[in-house]
Amino acid sequence: WLFALAIAVSLPRYGQPGRQVSMSLRTQGAATRASVGRVASATALLARHRKGTITRMTHAKNKFALRSTMNPSMPGNPPPVELAPCPYTQWGAKDIDIDAVQADATSLPDFPLEISAKALGLSAAEEKKYIMENKQSILEKLQKHGAVVLRDFDLTKSPAGFRDMWENGLQLSPCQDPLQSVAARQTVSKSDGVFEAVNKPSLNRYFVGMHNEMVGTRTPKKAAFVCFKPAEEGGEFLVLNGQQMLRDLNPEFLKRIYTKDMRYAVAQFPMGFLQDQPEFLQNLLKPVIKSVLDLAIKQKVDFYTESVWDTTTNNGDLVLQVRAAPNPPVLRHPETNEPVWFANIHSHSAKLRDMRAQIYSGGDEGRDKTTGSSKINLTDVFYGDGTAISEEDLKHVAEVTMKNAQFLKLNQGDVVLVDNYKTQHGRNVFEGTRKNAVTWFE
Repeated sequence: WLFALAIAVSLPRYGQPGRQVSMSLRTQGAATRASVGRVASATALLARHRKGTITRMTHAKNKFALRSTMNPSMPGNPPPVELAPCPYTQWGAKDIDIDAVQADATSLPDFPLEISAKALGLSAAEEKKYIMENKQSILEKLQKHGAVVLRDFDLTKSPAGFRDMWENGLQLSPCQDPLQSVAARQTVSKSDGVFEAVNKPSLNRYFVGMHNEMVGTRTPKKAAFVCFKPAEEGGEFLVLNGQQMLRDLNPEFLKRIYTKDMRYAVAQFPMGFLQDQPEFLQNLLKPVIKSVLDLAIKQKVDFYTESVWDTTTNNGDLVLQVRAAPNPPVLRHPETNEPVWFANIHSHSAKLRDMRAQIYSGGDEGRDKTTGSSKINLTDVFYGDGTAISEEDLKHVAEVTMKNAQFLKLNQGDVVLVDNYKTQHGRNVFEGTRKNAVTWFE
């Protein structure tokens, strides 16, 4: 694992040149500079060896382009989607009056809103025209309601048609997956900017808790989730109204967590082997391991992190836990200024995750069969000062969350448009094969 961390130091960091970087990432050590130099030398050598191959590939591409132009039966595919960096989270000022929010008795819009091509009497040939002509209305409904379900559309049954819907119909601007800085999410169609949405057979018994898509300092404003194939059983897509959550949470708990802020543990590295070592060896190795891990993480992510030794979240086994900076659990919507619940407690709490495993999976979520980043991306949540949130409060959050969560059974081609600041999403356990996907937007 030390070798793996060393490799991670050489990996490219998230985003584009000139991006905002936290203070903790602005300095580079001599070891890092040396690593970058070695990578650059290796890259130059590889480029010389590949030069002839690239030239041959270019000739082949030019031949294909000529044949495609001359033969109308070989139309060229649309160019690959260009994904902008995922936007930075807009936290806004911390000026929300919790008492006033909870006292608001104004009726909330229907959630979610559904639009059915069948109910509208649209033929397959008319679907794209309908979306284009009603683009503004659909986007306004999305902002008002927080989620819009497009049902019975043939256009969106394939990745290319799904892209056509949001690119040419709704004219949305896609962005990179916010997970890109910490793990590479699998793609359904890389050229169309369509990412896989937790379909792994090894995670079919894992209930994806309710959350806003946010990693570190990055949050897409909108998302479009599509079903290409529903699971034989279960696998419903879940949505949750963040405004309703604010009204239903216990006032004392809500004011307490808003005052204290909250922070996430975003990953943990098993270090149980150290517990079997003599104390002097533990004291010798811990600072070295922590320093190597901190360096590797700072080269990989573009947000502040702190590594902490912990024995409370992994059945008493020692782990090195990576925690992000404190964030407010309630913020104002960046466009409507409405207060919304923006806290991933339901999805990130280790205790709630274990409780869901007992309810939905008989205690076995199948994580022992997972590979890659799924092995270390085990999360938890704390108050902003690092103290624990009580089990009573965590259970309260889970109760209010599941009372308001809407289970949506999607069929092939169904799409759920989500306002990512206003609406949380999740996924039920499933049996069989499931192929859902998502594209994120600025």
